[in-house]
Amino acid sequence: MKKTLFIFSASVLFFSCKQQSNASDTGNTGFNIDSVKAAIDAANKAFSEATSKGDSVGAASFYTKDACMVHAGENTCGTAALTHFFSEGFTKMGIKNIRITTTAVYGGKELVAEEGKYELTGTDNKTIDKGKYTVLWKEEDGKWKLYRDIGISEGAAVAPDKK
Repeated sequence: MKKTLFIFSASVLFFSCKQQSNASDTGNTGFNIDSVKAAIDAANKAFSEATSKGDSVGAASFYTKDACMVHAGENTCGTAALTHFFSEGFTKMGIKNIRITTTAVYGGKELVAEEGKYELTGTDNKTIDKGKYTVLWKEEDGKWKLYRDIGISEGAAVAPDKK
C-alpha cells in the first residue's frame, strides 16, 4: 500500500509540475513560456552568427556572468574563460559554424531548460562534431542568457587546450 501511495503521490507531483511549467502564463508573475521560447530561438540564431564570424566576445555575451559550460569533460566558467574558449578553442578545432536544433523548452520564471542537438562544421562545411545538449537559461539584465550549458558529443572531437 505504501509503495502504491508513493507512486501515486509522485505521479500527481510530476503532472502538476509539468502542467505549471508548460503553462503559457503562470498567473501574476507575468512569465510566458512562449515568449521565452522566442527569445531563446533568437539568441541561438545570433549566437550561431557570432561564432561563425569568430566573435568570441559576442558569443560569450550570450552567457550569464556566472555561467558554466561543460563539454568534452571540461568545465569552463565565467565570462573571461568562455571568451577564451570561443577565441582559442573553436579556432583550434577549426569550427566555423554551429547549427542548433531545439527539441524542447520548459521551465518557469527562475530557470528554463532547453534540450536539443548541435552540429559543428568547418570551413568546408564538413562535420567536425555533433551531439546533444541541455542548457539552463536564466534572466540577467532583462535578457534570457545561458546559465549552464552541457553538451554530449556523438563524435570524437578533441577538447581545446586550456591556458
